[in-house]
Amino acid sequence: MKKWKKWLLIIGIIIGVFIIGMFYYAMAGMQEIKEMVITDIDLSEVKDGVFSGEFRGNRWSNTLEVTVEDHKITDIKVIKDFGISIPGFSQKFIESLKEKQSLNIDAISQATINTKAYLKSIENALKKGME
Repeated sequence: MKKWKKWLLIIGIIIGVFIIGMFYYAMAGMQEIKEMVITDIDLSEVKDGVFSGEFRGNRWSNTLEVTVEDHKITDIKVIKDFGISIPGFSQKFIESLKEKQSLNIDAISQATINTKAYLKSIENALKKGME
């Protein structure tokens, strides 16, 4: 009986460490991303083309392609999405950004970190279109 309790304790510790590790992974970098500055890009200075942009920030890392035509964002494609994505978020975000034609948009409710991570990728892509 003692061996059984010892193994149960070891398994419990392993599960506890795993849960703590998953929690750390899920939360790491949130505050930095929340405070990250997004610079609005003047689309009149962005040439036509398809520009790739990425953001690296733990589980919020992503890669997007932004299409610009006649100084307007006409399409955004998600090339590599977040490690843990929110169903329906990407499409809602893309539609909102295309409608506003600005990086100065409100964060989608319950997805502030995801919104900021996408905005940084788009900012990085549009900067390439200004080169």
